Amino acid sequence: MLYLRKSLKILVAAGFLLWIADGYLLMLSESPRSAPDPAANPTASIGPGGGARYSGAIHIHSTYSDGGGSVEDIIRAGQNAGPDFLVLTDHDTMQPLIDGHQGYHDGLLLLVGEEVNTSAGHLLSLGVGRDVSQDGPLGLPAVVEEISESGGVSIAAHPTGRRPWTDWTLEEMDGLEVLNGNSEWRDDGVLELLRAFVFLPFMPDGVFNSLIDRPDEAIRLWMHRAQRQPVTVIGSLDAHERIKLWGERHLSFPTYERMFGLIRTYVITGTELTGDAGVDEVILLNAIHRGSCYVVLEGYEPAPSFSFELSMGPETESMGASVEYQDGGRLHVTAPSSGPVRIRLYRDGVPLIETRGHELFVEVPGPGVYHTEVYQLRSTLLRGERQRLWIISNAIRLE
Repeated sequence: MLYLRKSLKILVAAGFLLWIADGYLLMLSESPRSAPDPAANPTASIGPGGGARYSGAIHIHSTYSDGGGSVEDIIRAGQNAGPDFLVLTDHDTMQPLIDGHQGYHDGLLLLVGEEVNTSAGHLLSLGVGRDVSQDGPLGLPAVVEEISESGGVSIAAHPTGRRPWTDWTLEEMDGLEVLNGNSEWRDDGVLELLRAFVFLPFMPDGVFNSLIDRPDEAIRLWMHRAQRQPVTVIGSLDAHERIKLWGERHLSFPTYERMFGLIRTYVITGTELTGDAGVDEVILLNAIHRGSCYVVLEGYEPAPSFSFELSMGPETESMGASVEYQDGGRLHVTAPSSGPVRIRLYRDGVPLIETRGHELFVEVPGPGVYHTEVYQLRSTLLRGERQRLWIISNAIRLE
C-alpha cells in the first residue's frame, strides 16, 4: 500500500511537471515576433496599392462609464503603446466629447463615440457627435437610421460575447466586431485559464496571445449577412482596465496599455490624415464604413504592409470593394512577417485555397464574397507546429 501511494505521488508530480513544461513551451511559442523596423516600414505609411494606413485601438471605456481609468490615463497609455488613434466608447454618454477630450494629444488622435444599450445588444455609435438612444422596444431601426443620417457608423459590439447581438434582420447596421478582446477569454476552458493564471506574471505577452482564437461564430454571422450586403468588420478591445471585486473595490487589470498592444484595426485611407481632428475623424470613419480596413492580432506582430487586392483588367480594388465579376480577375494577398505564415483565402465563408508563404495569387473562380485570413506558424517541442490567427481582412465582393 505504501508503495502504491508513493508511485501515485510520483505520477502526479511527473504529470504536474509535464504540464508546467508544456505550458512554458506553449507560452514561449506565443511570444511576439520582432516588429518591423519603424524607419523602414512605419505604421502610418503608404501601403501596397496606395493609400495611407493607420492603426487604431477601438472600443475603450473610461471613468465616464464603467472604465477604471480617466481619459488622461487612456491617452497616456495610448502614447506608450503606439497606435495612431483611439476610439473612446463609454456607455450611453457623449460627455467626454462635451468636455473637450476629442482631438490630437501630442500626435495621438482620440475620437469619442458611444456604446448604446439597445434591445438587441450593445451598439457602437461612431462619428455622430451627440448622444443617441433607443426610444421604446420597437425603436432600434430608428437608432441605426439616425446614426446613418448623421454620417456615423453603427457596429454591433461583442456580437457573440457575454451579451450577444440578437437582431440580425437589421439591414441598415454597418458592421460588427469580429474580434473583441474582452470576450475572447470567456470561452476558454478551466485548464486554459489556470495555465494563463500561472504564467501571467512571467510571460504576459504569450499568455494574452494564447487566449485569442479564431472567432468562428462571429465570422459565420458576418459571412451570412455579407451574402446580402456589404458589412464591415473591425477588431476591438472593450478595454476597461477594471475588474470589479466587491463594493467599490476593483482590480486595475488588464491595463489599457496592454490591451492597446493586443488587437488593432488598421484603416487604409485614400489620403493622409491632416492633423485636424474633425477632418481626420471623417477620413477614418469613411474608410471603416466602406470596409477599407483589416484586423490584426498586434500582440503577435504589427502588420502595416498587409494587403488584399483584386486585379481586374487595368483596375485594382482593395478591401471593401463591390464590383461586377468578369473573367480573368486575380486576387493577390501579401502578408510580410519576420517568421513563417500560412495564408487562407475564403469564398462565401468556405476555404478556397491556402498556401504557406507570405504571398498568394489566385485567379477568381466566379462571383462571391472573398476574404482572407493569415495564420502565424508557431512550433513547440511537445505540440509540433500550430497555426495561430494573425490577420482577418475585410471582404471583396464580386457580384
